[in-house]
Amino acid sequence: MLLRPGTTCAEAIALLDRLTEQGLTDLQNAAPHHFIARTVDGATENWEQAANRVVGQYDRWTLQAATDLLEAFADRSVAARLRGERYNAIVHGQFTADRWTLLLNTELQEVRTYFMDLANELRRTQDRFIRHRVRTVVLDTNDLLHYMRFDKIPWQRLFGRGTAVMIPHVVIDEIDKKSYETNDPGVRKRARGVFALLEQTLAQIEADGHAVVNEDTVVDVLLDEPGHVRLPNNDDEIVARACYLQQAISPASVTVVTGDNGMRARALSWGLKAKILDEKYKIERLSAAEKDANEQAITFDVPDDEAG
Repeated sequence: MLLRPGTTCAEAIALLDRLTEQGLTDLQNAAPHHFIARTVDGATENWEQAANRVVGQYDRWTLQAATDLLEAFADRSVAARLRGERYNAIVHGQFTADRWTLLLNTELQEVRTYFMDLANELRRTQDRFIRHRVRTVVLDTNDLLHYMRFDKIPWQRLFGRGTAVMIPHVVIDEIDKKSYETNDPGVRKRARGVFALLEQTLAQIEADGHAVVNEDTVVDVLLDEPGHVRLPNNDDEIVARACYLQQAISPASVTVVTGDNGMRARALSWGLKAKILDEKYKIERLSAAEKDANEQAITFDVPDDEAG
């Protein structure tokens, strides 16, 4: 995940814009392109004094900027970009005035370009989910296998007008795997039906950019970007992708819909909403008597200790 949980794309963009437009611009204005002797506080400043002044400003800015970036970005390489080999050469290297000036100005311009490219990447992420700006429910494998087909569920009535549905890429892969690997013939048959439905959905997304199902509900698949590395645990991966979506569409809400208690706990720990679908939409429903029998199996009275 590019951003830390709790940080939105809009907040990260604002940070990058601030670092670029304020501190970086001040540094570029202070850094000379050619050394010219100048008077500071009534004294003539030589090249070493000027270099020390600019290096001090550059050093303080990179320290504060790196601290701010670490608070916003989970990818530590973003902050590390400011204090790498180029930074060490500028602060500690021994160069002529012209060589040092060229190195500093080149580095500041490349950092500006890096921040602008990163901000534009986040803006593209926001634009990618333009149809999810009201509210979105993220489904897990449990929903697709054990509840009625997702294109028939009344999402707008359950969650409100403007609700969209998102299915993470890893869920499709899990359904595919269960369609031929599971030992339960009922689940295997159900998985094959769900996978066929997903194939139709993907075909509609490919043709129109998104699919539309019951009550004009938009359905999308959250495909993995090229180079995306999944988390080892699929439940963690689903919640992480839901968090990624939340960062992109905030302040619109994302709700992880699942009948899995572990999944709901993961979602809540990541600051996401979590909800279970009403049991009436479940394929295999327990009767009231079965529920009562299950509860009775774990209910008993602790006997009083016998008198010593």
